[in-house]
Amino acid sequence: MTVSYSETISSSQGGVFIKILLLWRGSLYKLVYTDLFFYLVIYYAFNISYRSLMSPQTRQSFELVVKLCNEMDKSIPLSFILGFFVAGVIGRWWQMYLNIPWLNRISFLSYGILTGTRENFEQARRLRLSMMRYLNIGWILLMHSISEKVMHQFSDVKPPDETEEGNSAGEGLLTRIRYVMDRLAGTNQMAAQLHANSKSRSQKGIRYLLESINRCTRVRLHFPKLVTETEIQAFERAESEYISKYWRPYVPDYWLPLQWAVLLCKKAMVHGFCDPRSMVKLMEEIEDVRGMMQTLVIYNEVVIIAVYSYFLLQLFSQQFVNPKWTAEALGRLTNTSVLPISTGSEHHHGEVIDMYFPVFTVFQFLFLMGWLKVAMCVMNPFGDDDEDFHTLEMLDYNLEISSRCSEAPPSQFPEGLSEASMEWIRRSPGSEADSLFDYLASAESEFRQAGEPSQEERLHEILAKPALRQRLRAGCCLHCGSSGSGEASPDAAG
Repeated sequence: MTVSYSETISSSQGGVFIKILLLWRGSLYKLVYTDLFFYLVIYYAFNISYRSLMSPQTRQSFELVVKLCNEMDKSIPLSFILGFFVAGVIGRWWQMYLNIPWLNRISFLSYGILTGTRENFEQARRLRLSMMRYLNIGWILLMHSISEKVMHQFSDVKPPDETEEGNSAGEGLLTRIRYVMDRLAGTNQMAAQLHANSKSRSQKGIRYLLESINRCTRVRLHFPKLVTETEIQAFERAESEYISKYWRPYVPDYWLPLQWAVLLCKKAMVHGFCDPRSMVKLMEEIEDVRGMMQTLVIYNEVVIIAVYSYFLLQLFSQQFVNPKWTAEALGRLTNTSVLPISTGSEHHHGEVIDMYFPVFTVFQFLFLMGWLKVAMCVMNPFGDDDEDFHTLEMLDYNLEISSRCSEAPPSQFPEGLSEASMEWIRRSPGSEADSLFDYLASAESEFRQAGEPSQEERLHEILAKPALRQRLRAGCCLHCGSSGSGEASPDAAG
């Protein structure tokens, strides 16, 4: 989930340490360079004022402030506080990673249980497909509420007839103002853009989000359609009931599709696709997925005041001051003998080394502020930093594994290894009156109408992924090198 440098340090050749220090992505410099820049700007503002603008009396008062801050910053146990904070945050980060729901286990379990007889293999496939769709919908709705990457992925998918010209000038201006204010407040670019557009998105309701999921090429590579029209209408009814009852904005219920999946488990037992014990096993797996989803709750911790207070004191305590020079200037002004202020030990009488650049202060800033920034990055592991979870790659994996396990085409199996017919499982009395097969047939009809993404959409989605783009580029170069045609670009390969 973090930036991997294994290829850089895979050999024991010289210069590996220098290579790591010069890397930008995931580096310490990328985390702290803005804070360090503003810190040095304020530092030199005081420094230049002390050297050139202050009168001797003001410089002497400033030296007293430096002496006081130098004594105070030693009383803050910053290393202990920061170490305790980082340890707690890293432990929570790891616990949240362990609670991310992966759908591979329940995908294989549903394929092994929901089989049926030879007469209804197709119905079993549709049943597995619907169950996996519901689990993926729940996963996406949960991540949409906590992950900036997933929110950004499905917030940018616009219908073909929606253009930027449709927005009014006033709304566009307010959106831009909200974006600029969030950026000035320190919010990253992605979160600021999402917050700026949140008002217009919330007015469109749950249908806009669900249709955005259906339009997303990342989803359509594996499922022709993830949410059917009847399911969208069910969400709209839930949204209407929630708003009328609680008078609050509706947040999509990630557990609602899981409830549909549990109902499919019961219907599967009624129609003879599984026995009661297998139905309970499937329900337990769905409950495990729901339990892991429930633990992924983001909360903020305010433990940052100590670090910023420490460096606020450092702005004064680490300033260059020359008490001897101040005392001489003050003595000439008053025609008296003035003793310099001691800013260090008792035997220090104003002798200082003029450090035009605070080297050791910068190193201290890099170490302590970098430590804090790493903790702040992993405090919300569902953001868009280099150290955050790659939720879009997780989504791709869940969509792929659930789709392939649900479809289970015969081409994936060796010749002669065919599907087993579970003739010993019988239907429950009254199953003929149930409408499960009609529901599955209606969903299948919508899938056929939706169709598959075009080759251009597939290529665009592949090129949007850095790892696949590099793999494709390497394959093109290898092919072109072997054929003697020179180097080709990914676009040419498409």
